[in-house]
Amino acid sequence: MVRGLRVMFSPNPATRALYSYRVPVAGACGTVTAVRTASGVRTFLNGPGGGLVYVRWDPDGLVCGVSMRDLKLEPAEGPRHP
Repeated sequence: MVRGLRVMFSPNPATRALYSYRVPVAGACGTVTAVRTASGVRTFLNGPGGGLVYVRWDPDGLVCGVSMRDLKLEPAEGPRHP
């Protein structure tokens, strides 16, 4: 994942129950960020199901890893251009 990419949290009810830590409410928007891991500074952690992507959530700044499957691109503001 690219640092700075805007995403939206969109979990299904079954996957939301799998998180053992606080995650944002469905529909929350945030920015992909990098964190220091054992293998260096990374925006993601490889794992089953696509691994985890680190996101800084608006507006409280909570940073947590969420499954790539639970993310969608944030809709663009304004009209689309052809």
